[in-house]
Amino acid sequence: MRLSLKTALLTLLLSCGLAAPTWPEDKPDEAEPEPEADSELEFSDDPLWEMRLAAFSRYGPAYPASKESQFNFVPLPFPIYRGKFFRLGEDSENPIRGRIFRTDRVKLDFAFDLNFPVDSEEIDARTNMPDLDFLLEVGPELEFQFTREPKIGGHWYLGLQLRPAFSFDSITPDYRGVAFTPEFSYRVKFKDDRDALKLRISPTWGTKRYMDFFYSVEEEFSNAARPAYDAKGGYLGTDFTLSWINTINEQWEFVLGTRWSFHQGAKNEASPLFTQDYGIGAYAAFTWKFWESKRRATRID
Repeated sequence: MRLSLKTALLTLLLSCGLAAPTWPEDKPDEAEPEPEADSELEFSDDPLWEMRLAAFSRYGPAYPASKESQFNFVPLPFPIYRGKFFRLGEDSENPIRGRIFRTDRVKLDFAFDLNFPVDSEEIDARTNMPDLDFLLEVGPELEFQFTREPKIGGHWYLGLQLRPAFSFDSITPDYRGVAFTPEFSYRVKFKDDRDALKLRISPTWGTKRYMDFFYSVEEEFSNAARPAYDAKGGYLGTDFTLSWINTINEQWEFVLGTRWSFHQGAKNEASPLFTQDYGIGAYAAFTWKFWESKRRATRID
């Protein structure tokens, strides 16, 4: 199952009212000097830096168009930085943002997606083939907001994403081609600002090298049930993703989501590794903030 992060993220917690731990008194005048006065800067209520503990779990297709599913659970430290020109981790489903270009309704940021590693011995169609490594996709996104004011309760967007992909078997990444996704999304925040809903429709096209990663079968791994196949670049499929984000308090945030994938008409339907033309998955996450800086972030939206 491929996840747009903030990819982003549930294990039910027994205690939701925990306060952040007490930390030794810091010295903001030395470690975090106040920003110089600037009449053009507007500061938000959010801290410049946060440190969170996050856990992410998902259950869904092992890779696009796989009939077999897998479960993944990943706990990790989760830093958040809200800089004037670069932001990290603020949105769990789109964790990398940069103020490359921004107006009131058009912005150029970063898009993010991933595919978890796959043990081929657990996938019938890939038995005796090399495992699929962790695949990370990061690239530019040009996003258009259709209207300034909410329509039908929320805002509507079109994002054009171009994401170079890299797999990781070791520290050195391997280039795996490029994915292109025009993403149509609807986002609504409820009145108390503690709950938000996101709906995304995202068809994806990939280069030949990108499709090779999922669907090619080399001669040495072919057999009677799995003939050799040379993947082609083109249409991969369309995802429908629905996410609910709940901010319990300043320390805790939860994310629940589901993704429905449709691969009818995909370019590589003839591949023996293309085993199902639809997929259903679910994911959940939480983050717990245990430290924040005294310095406030610059407001960029």
